[in-house]
Amino acid sequence: MFETISKFKARLLSKQITIGISFLIGFILGYALRIFRVHAFLDFPKISINFSWLNWFGEIRPNPTFLSDVAAFEAVIIAFLVPLSIEIISKISERYNSDVITRSFENNWENKILPPFLLVNIVIAIVLRFFVQDDIGSVAWKIFAWAILLVFLYIAFAVWQVINRIKTFISDTQSVINQLYEDVEKSIE
Repeated sequence: MFETISKFKARLLSKQITIGISFLIGFILGYALRIFRVHAFLDFPKISINFSWLNWFGEIRPNPTFLSDVAAFEAVIIAFLVPLSIEIISKISERYNSDVITRSFENNWENKILPPFLLVNIVIAIVLRFFVQDDIGSVAWKIFAWAILLVFLYIAFAVWQVINRIKTFISDTQSVINQLYEDVEKSIE
């Protein structure tokens, strides 16, 4: 009996159940407020937002030569950052004689998706550079160009995150030791 109650309490305290209960309460309250038309009694001020500045994005005509720059920059990242980061992390693992750092580095989602993301963006940039000739004013071209630019900015941010993580592993020995202790505690449990 007590075991069942403790399991129920553990599930109730888990985040998934809490989120589900919060969603359900919000859903029921929203439905009840709609039925009673509470919003009709409330006087909200009229808000007008001017979205005319978004037309600026439509007026920009991206130059297809930036695709070559994106592909070259991302190829350099694949050629240098990925192998060097793996080598640096493996040397740190050898120094502490533990695979915790390597596993932590490999299990980080940014490190997992960065190489495939780079390769896909390079392929798309090269294919677009090959196919785009004179029609750089089309809507499809603008959408693809903005998408590649946004992915490139994300990749630059992810590279910055990876470099900061490597710096932490190299310079902050206390965090590395803390990770080693955490791994030992998890393996004991």
